[in-house]
This record gives sequence, structure tokens and C-alpha cells, in this order.
Amino acid sequence: MHGYELMKVLEERFQGFYKPSAGAIYPALRSLLREGYVAVSGAERRKTYRIMPKGRAFLRSHEADMEKRFRAFESAVGSERASLFRELRTTGKLLGANLKSITPDQAEELRAVVVQMRERMMRILAK
Repeated sequence: MHGYELMKVLEERFQGFYKPSAGAIYPALRSLLREGYVAVSGAERRKTYRIMPKGRAFLRSHEADMEKRFRAFESAVGSERASLFRELRTTGKLLGANLKSITPDQAEELRAVVVQMRERMMRILAK
């Protein structure tokens, strides 16, 4: 991904509670590059970063830290809201992992489910 794409993904993963700036992302990417956790390709304005096996291993070894951070988030927003965000993230991961194999018919059916879910959510939020 490009740096700005990473910023958007992080904002989405934190459900808008955290929005990283370019001043935070690009120094972090340079550090990750120095450590060999990511690789970069492309020219100055079109750099694309990708995670390397060493980076994946680092993430796996720090899963407990990430869980601790999520627990802190959960404490800040409440367990019910955090659980809602976790379910939405899990659903997004499911769709993302299967996106290339979803047939056009399945895509239309899934889209209808998402529309229904959004409409139900709007009714609930309007109460």
C-alpha cells in the first residue's frame, strides 16, 4: 500500500477513534524499512510498501501486545461497543479474504444483506 492508504486503513481499523497523520506514518514506515519488516518499491511519489516475512513474524510475536491495546480501547469505549467494532472488523475480514472468489450472484446477495443491515442499524440508532 501507499502511505496514505495505510493511514486510511488504520483510521478504519480504529473506527475513526485514531487517525494517523503523514508525520506519524512516514517516519514509522522508514523505521520499519530499516528493521527489514517492510519493503518498498516505486518512485518518490508512488512508493508502495509491503510487509516482509520478518514483519509478519514480528506481528505474530506481538499479538499479546495488540490484544492489550484492544482491551484498553475496549475499556475506553465500553465492552459492548468494542464488541460491535470487533464483529464488524471480522465481517470485513471475511469479505476481504473471499473477495476474489465471490461470484456476481453472491456479490449481489451479500450487498443486499449489507444494505438491510445498514437500514436496521439506522432504525436502531434513531431510537
